[in-house]
Formats: sequence, C-alpha cells, structure tokens
Amino acid sequence: MSLISLVIQEKGYKEMYPFASWKLFTVPSGGEAYWERYRLYGIKNGDTVRIINTTVQNYDSNEKEGIINGYGGKIDNNDERERNMKKLLIFAKDTSPQFDGYLLYKEKYKPAEIGEKKMNIHKKLITKL
Repeated sequence: MSLISLVIQEKGYKEMYPFASWKLFTVPSGGEAYWERYRLYGIKNGDTVRIINTTVQNYDSNEKEGIINGYGGKIDNNDERERNMKKLLIFAKDTSPQFDGYLLYKEKYKPAEIGEKKMNIHKKLITKL
C-alpha cells in the first residue's frame, strides 16, 4: 500500500495510505488533541497571504518550518524578542522577497482534521515584522 500511495502522490493525487509519509514516523502528531505552529503571512498591496513552506534555493520546506517555529516560539515567549524578530524578518525577506511586509501568526488545529473537507485553524497574531 505504501508503494501504491507513493506512486499516486507522484501523479499529483491525494495520499490514500497515510503510512506512506515518512513524516508519520518522524513527526507523529495524529494522536495529539491539538497542534500549534507558527506561520508567516505576507502583505502585498494590502492583501494578506499565507506563505507556504515550499523549498527555495537555500532551504527545504522542513528547514523553513523549523526556523519559523524556532523564532516564532522565542518571539511569542519574549525571549530576546527584538533580536529574534529582526532575524525572522531577514529570513522572511530572503525566502519570500515578493512581499511588502510580514505577519507572524500562531495557528492551532486538530491533526485529526488534516485532509478533511473543512479544517478549523484558530489563528492568533503574534507580531508584525
């Protein structure tokens, strides 16, 4: 089933067998009631757009996620807040330079809802960078 699911994903369809994903074993979250993570949103011409953690020249999607969550947690906990905001802004400008400004949000959701037609994500604005 894992091999079939992998082939289906390569063709652009949704994963039918969840155990095909290596993240299930390295970052298990399906059993958690809620999961929290930090996300960057970009501001362009007055619109706010969620920045997707895709691979760019110097970072893959997992590295981007880790960097945003690392700095986001420190900023949220007021751990050298100004210094970490500057570092996150430099990172945001480097990886997504097309935006005029950036917002850091904390998102809370239920991992069990991933893949459902409707997924409830509760967002809290942490700061504007």
